[in-house]
Amino acid sequence: MKASDLLRWLQPSESLCMICTSRRVQALSSTRLDRVTLRKLSQHLCAPCFHEIAWIDQVLCMHCGRHHRCPDCQLRQASSLWLNRSAVAYQSMMKEWLHRYKFQGDERLADLLGTMLMPAIERVSAQLIIKHRLEQAWRASRKPPLRWLKASRTVFWDAVTAVPISEERYRERGFNQAYQLAQIVSRAVGVPYVELLVRTSHEQRQSHQGRGARFQGIDSRYQSSAKGWNMLMRHVGKRDKLHILLIDDVYTTGSTVHACAQAMMQSSPCELHVASITWARS
Repeated sequence: MKASDLLRWLQPSESLCMICTSRRVQALSSTRLDRVTLRKLSQHLCAPCFHEIAWIDQVLCMHCGRHHRCPDCQLRQASSLWLNRSAVAYQSMMKEWLHRYKFQGDERLADLLGTMLMPAIERVSAQLIIKHRLEQAWRASRKPPLRWLKASRTVFWDAVTAVPISEERYRERGFNQAYQLAQIVSRAVGVPYVELLVRTSHEQRQSHQGRGARFQGIDSRYQSSAKGWNMLMRHVGKRDKLHILLIDDVYTTGSTVHACAQAMMQSSPCELHVASITWARS
């Protein structure tokens, strides 16, 4: 180990960047993030690593949130998923961060990646406002979408849930990355986490499958959790509509989140709107 690396490791960990272990000496600045999110990210990243983030600033596919033209949504004829929004484009640096967290087991990164989901949640919350024809009042307030929704008490997210993984994958990895991210979102948004889905079978890693294979044979792998739905309905009471945030790490073809939305749709006692929030969009 080099002397410079040793000195970095001897410094208090709270002063080091979680990605490169350099000292965090420069304040982060951004016009795309709210102050709370920026402050949380500044607790994890140095300025150079922060500027490596491939944020999705422009959405070209309004359904899946892709940052360029999307052939997948054109191939999919029907869907139970309302829409998806992703925080970052799945570029090389973002792949390295997720690989370190998901496959190398660096669970310290969970809070960083979970915090990075907040811009996507703001975007999908804006779509919820527009869907319920509340856009004029929201824009007049000049508040961020999530803050306005909380204050308006007109409509809000009812629960956060996560894409489940198989028992075999859990034993191999030791954690469910989607569950960890969903817990962070639940606390940040201020709505309960409810386990609304169960995994019914194990499969080859999606990262090892082609795009065509991901479109096929996935629907039966997810089912609704009766226990979770009973818990949710006791919490929210009688409703004519429910709004659920579904959390996962990567949206590639969307087969996973679409299958999860379909499973939930079959168990919902009322009209259901499922929005998926994924960390990355390939």
